[in-house]
Amino acid sequence: MEDTKVPEGVKCVYELVVNGLTLDDVKKAMAAGIRAASEVKGVVRITSANYGGKLGPIKIYLKDLLEA
Repeated sequence: MEDTKVPEGVKCVYELVVNGLTLDDVKKAMAAGIRAASEVKGVVRITSANYGGKLGPIKIYLKDLLEA
């Protein structure tokens, strides 16, 4: 596919949905997941999408999660 944003050589892409009782709970869970995934051999990239706000008005920036 010519219009893909998946890097060459990547064999799969996972989409995770995180739900929680509070925004802080979601942020903590996402930060823990990112840290854990970054230790896995073969992980090429960790990113996120907002789908134009269709999933809700809140945006959580991944870099901000790791700075806290």
